[in-house]
Parts: sequence; C-alpha cells; structure tokens
Amino acid sequence: MDPTELDGIAVFLAVAEHQGFRSAARSLGLTASAVSQQVSRLEKRIGAPLFSRTTRSVGLTEAGQRLFEHAKPAAGMFLAGLDSARELGEQPGGNLRINTTRASLPLLINRLLPGFHEQYPNIRLELRAEDEFIDIVEGGFDAGIRLGHVVERDMVAVWLTPPDEYLVVCAPSLLARYGRPKNIEELQKLPALLISRHNQAVNSWELTQQGRPVKVKVDGPLILNDPLSLIQAALRGTGMIYTVRSLVSRYLAQGQLEIVLENSARSVPGLNIYYPGRHQSLPKLRALVSYATAHLRNGISADDFLAEQPGSEPGDDNQPGI
Repeated sequence: MDPTELDGIAVFLAVAEHQGFRSAARSLGLTASAVSQQVSRLEKRIGAPLFSRTTRSVGLTEAGQRLFEHAKPAAGMFLAGLDSARELGEQPGGNLRINTTRASLPLLINRLLPGFHEQYPNIRLELRAEDEFIDIVEGGFDAGIRLGHVVERDMVAVWLTPPDEYLVVCAPSLLARYGRPKNIEELQKLPALLISRHNQAVNSWELTQQGRPVKVKVDGPLILNDPLSLIQAALRGTGMIYTVRSLVSRYLAQGQLEIVLENSARSVPGLNIYYPGRHQSLPKLRALVSYATAHLRNGISADDFLAEQPGSEPGDDNQPGI
C-alpha cells in the first residue's frame, strides 16, 4: 500500500463528523486553512470533490459519502489495534512465544509451571522445542532459551542456570565390554552415539587435553536427533554419548552412567534467555525473565530434567525417567 494514500484521511473524517472545517480544525488542533488544504489535496488525488460547501453548511458529496462509509470503520479498527498494542506495552499479557531445546523443556515445565501462570494469568505461554538453532526473529519468537555459548552476540542474554560442562558418559556395561579408556586415543575405540543436527551426524566432540581444547573424531552404530533419546540408548549400553552434566547427573549419582575421561570435560555457560534488544522487551517478556531468573538461578536438581507425571515415583533404577 502506498502510504501517501492515507494522507488527509484523518482530517477528512474530522470534517465529515463535525460537518464543518472550523470545528474540525479546533478538534485537531490545526488552523482552518491547514484543514482546507489537506482536504483539497485529498480531493485532487481522488479526482472528485468530497464536500459540498455553502456559507451555512458543509455536506458530503456522493464520492465523499462512499469514502466515509469505508474509511470510518477502518479508522475504528486501526485505533482499536493501537489500543490493543498499547495494553501489551503497559501490563503483562498476550501470547509469549519461547524457542528452546527438547532437553530443556522438562526443566522449564517443572520449575516455571504452574506458578508463572498463577502470577501472570493474562499471559499465554508457548514453549516450542527445537534442537536445531534457529533465528528467533525470523521464526516469530519473543525469546529463546539455550546454552550461553551458542547465543548470538547481537542478542541481549540473561543467564538462568549455573555453568555446566560437556562430558563423555556411558553405561558400566559398555566399559565392561571394551575396557575403560585411559586417554583420548583409546576413547575413540569405543562406539559413540551421535546427535544429528541440520540432517547431519555430529561426529566431532570438543574435549580438553592438558587444559587445551581438542576436537575428537568419533563414530558408532546409532544416530538420533533427540538428546533425551541418546541418553536412553546410552543407559542400555549401546554406546557412549557427549552431553552436559545436568542432563545425566541423576544417572551418574545412581551409577547407571559413568564419566569417561573426567579430566577431559569442557566447561560451558548455563542456560540463557535471549532476545533481540532491550527496547523490544515487552512487559510479558520482562515478567518471564524476572520469574525464570528467580526460580532457576536458585539451584536446579537432576530430577528437574525428567518428564514424569506429578505424584509418580521418580524413575526406578531400571527405567530412565525420560
């Protein structure tokens, strides 16, 4: 739409409603001459007179009446839209779309709900879980939640959880079959379970060796695109996996998984909530950031990452609660 087509419409509607140029000018805070000039320019663009003027009254012509019948309800909808948008800028409410990973989704559900909705009943929260890293602006999301080291630098990022670390873990049964590796070279002889991203298997793990980062090539019998399913397969002794400690700490404590080459673990920042800029932080997003930081920074447990039903026993020793 050519934006110049809207020039003079508000003035036209004011003259039509007040049935006079002077009264319309007073309501708009303009001079009668300025109002007359804007109407004249609008009539010139349309190619037809909009008002019939006499010394005693101002009335709509047929062209003016047609324009008024269409422009009046459209202006009402436009003003209603502005009011609706202003409401979102004044109080927490409306749809709030957050993009995160499938592995983080149980944590957010367990620690944020239902308390967040009880405190902010006018916000409808949509959590979209995708393991592929996406452009949240292009995807129409208000914010994203990811590990801090993958967040774009042009984003505003607020940390939610403590720092974490990537490590290699596997079931004791796998170590019983292959033996416990003493170095990275021996580690590469064990079967690995690979995560798929962008339709490609990630067969390179970043570990540390004598305090320096080193990329390790691995291979194995299974490729999955879901981190939680990789953990489940690792618990069955299918292969070793490369994951963050927070996701598997419960199974490490229970002895269902063991760390392989613990000195090679790589430290990473914890989860961050990020968004395009502070000026785009509407009250609904500020409300979530405030609530999430209060409920996630104050310590999280291994069980927070489990998708178990309320009231159920926290996963037994044989079945992973994922």
